[in-house]
Amino acid sequence: MKKFLWFGSALLLCLSMVLTACRGGNNAESSGSVNNTEGSKESSDKKVKLSILSWNNEKEMTPVMEAFTKKYPNISFDFQTAPPVKDYIAKLQTMLLSDSATDIFIIAAENRNEVIDGGYALDITDQPFMSAMVDGNKPMLSKNGKTYAFTQTGWAGGLFYNKELFEKAGIAEIPNTWDEFIQDCLKLKAAGIIPLYDNMQDVTTIHNSLFANLQLSKDKDIDAKIFAGETTFSNTWTEVFKIWKKDLIDNKILTPDMIGLSGDQIVNEFALGNVAMFPGGPWNINTLEQTNPDLKFDMMPVPGPDPSGGNYFAGAPGVGFAVNAKTKYKDEALLFLQFLASPEGLKDFETGTGALITANGYEGKVHPAMMNAYKNGLMAGKVYLPMVSWPRHQEALRSQFVVSMQDLAVGKVKPEEVTQALDKKFKEMENK
Repeated sequence: MKKFLWFGSALLLCLSMVLTACRGGNNAESSGSVNNTEGSKESSDKKVKLSILSWNNEKEMTPVMEAFTKKYPNISFDFQTAPPVKDYIAKLQTMLLSDSATDIFIIAAENRNEVIDGGYALDITDQPFMSAMVDGNKPMLSKNGKTYAFTQTGWAGGLFYNKELFEKAGIAEIPNTWDEFIQDCLKLKAAGIIPLYDNMQDVTTIHNSLFANLQLSKDKDIDAKIFAGETTFSNTWTEVFKIWKKDLIDNKILTPDMIGLSGDQIVNEFALGNVAMFPGGPWNINTLEQTNPDLKFDMMPVPGPDPSGGNYFAGAPGVGFAVNAKTKYKDEALLFLQFLASPEGLKDFETGTGALITANGYEGKVHPAMMNAYKNGLMAGKVYLPMVSWPRHQEALRSQFVVSMQDLAVGKVKPEEVTQALDKKFKEMENK
């Protein structure tokens, strides 16, 4: 009798194993790839909680997450966020080093080398949903022919300006030259209006645009030459810092107390009409309109000092969603990326974030305030972001840039010392 019971149990176990194999491993612990054909690979009924670390906040991500969980009710989210750029990169780095990273996280220009080289992100090159990603967005998120994150966006950023405050200060048209820009800032000050907020926590839109106007417009390979040792940061960036200090710091248009402002504070102060300009991008628009539906605003490029160099916006491919190489929920994480690439997911992401969607086959909406940046910046190739153009050591150089820029703002160093520090940091990183 005992022998019979043992045989029956073994038979049931074998049958169970066969049935499991027939299901193709489509459970929360499986690691098979997700097919992009609609309905060809669905999530199992097992309850799964996917963890995400994003630099879009929860309000911005809610439409796409809610639509996904409605379609796949067995999957929920543990959503975490950190603001870009410094705070996000620091939080993700801590998670990665402590083996506690989320199932899905963001790869940006500033951390792409560290994440990819460290083997932290899954290779998603051959996933079917990658056909939605435009070829121009892939290099930033790729290495050695493999792509490690999916982005459906591109972005362009400039200076948001308050039309009513400009009119109050007697400014009828946006400035076309750097000198006109500085004069308009001084007019705003004279009218009792704070001209510009910038917390100087990153390689700023103003620095990007000045460098592009003075250097990139004359030599599109200038960054490659810096990293090849054919020129230096001192030779190419010193003039940018001289202009920035003389015109913005010395005229007290930008002041050291701004360094302590958070990004959310700056956006809120602009929305409430307390400051005339701030550097931002499409991700700010929903917050501006929700905070103050009556706000009349637009965006302009930072005018360059060289009339022949043209005016540039900041801009680059959007940050990419990557799957943690060690996730226990590979199928479900890939399913979320698949949803992001679908027409429904693209629309929901656009609705929540206000991002400029660049996915193949999708006609996105461009907010009127972003039309100039979209047409004359992103689509015209008049955008620049150092962390995309710098081929390596992006985070180390960015951190040094920010520290030295802040030191310049408070009078601790001279412009020449800022670029000397960048050259020194670059040499240190090359010789590691």
